[in-house]
Amino acid sequence: MLLTTILIFFIALLANLGDFFGTTFIGRPLVTGMLVGLVMGNLREGLMIGASLELVWMGLMGIGATIPPDVVSGGILGTAFALLMGKGIEVALTLALPIATLGVVIKNIFYVAITPALTHKADRYAEEGEITKAANMHIVAIFAKEITMSLFITISFYFGSSAISKILALIPQAFIDGMNVATGLIPAVGFAMLIGMTYSKKVAPFFFLGFVLAAYLKLPMLAVAIIGGICGIVMFIIFSEIDKNKTRVEVGSDEDF
Repeated sequence: MLLTTILIFFIALLANLGDFFGTTFIGRPLVTGMLVGLVMGNLREGLMIGASLELVWMGLMGIGATIPPDVVSGGILGTAFALLMGKGIEVALTLALPIATLGVVIKNIFYVAITPALTHKADRYAEEGEITKAANMHIVAIFAKEITMSLFITISFYFGSSAISKILALIPQAFIDGMNVATGLIPAVGFAMLIGMTYSKKVAPFFFLGFVLAAYLKLPMLAVAIIGGICGIVMFIIFSEIDKNKTRVEVGSDEDF
C-alpha cells in the first residue's frame, strides 16, 4: 500500500506539472487512468475507466474566470478507488466528479491563502532590485500549487480508501445503477458540447461521413480515422494544386503587362 501511495504521488505530480512543460495532456483521465491501472496491476481496467472519464471531461472547460472541476484529482482518485474496491466505471464516475469539485476548492484556498503572500514577496524583491528573485517567485508559485494538489491526491488515496468503502456501502444500489446508465449518456453530452463549439458548414460533411461509416457500415474507429486522414490528405493536395494554378495565372497576367 505504501509503495502504491508513493507511485500515486509521482503520477499526480507528473499530471499536475503537465502544463508546465506545454500543453502535454498528461493530466487527462485517459493518461492518468492508464498510469494508475499500471501501478495497481490492472492496466486494462484502468485504461477503460480513464477513457470513460475522458469522455465526461471533454465537455467541461473553463470559460472566463470559472474553474471547471479538477480533472487530475478526479481522474486519478476516481480510477484508483474504483480499482481498489474492484468496481467499474459507474463507481469511478460516482466518485470522480465530487472529488474533482473538492479539488477545485483546494485550488481556490491556495489561490486565496498562498498566492497573495508569494506575490507580495515578489513585489518586495522587485522593489529591492532583485529582478531574478522576483521572477523566480512565479516558478515557486507554480511548483507550490502543483505539489499541494499532488499531496491532496496522495493523502486522499492513503486515508480515504476505507472511508470511501463505508460511503459506498451507504449509497443505494438504485443510485449506482443510475450512474451506470449515466455513464452512457454523459459522454454523449460531452460530444454534443464539442460539436456545438466546432460545428460549421465546412466540417458538417465530414461529421456525417464518419457517422455513416460507423453506424451503417459498422467500420471500427481506427478505419474511420484512417479514412478521415486520407480525406484530409486528398483535400490538401487538391487545394495545393489550386493555389499553384492560381499563382501561375497571376504571374502570367503580370507578364502580359
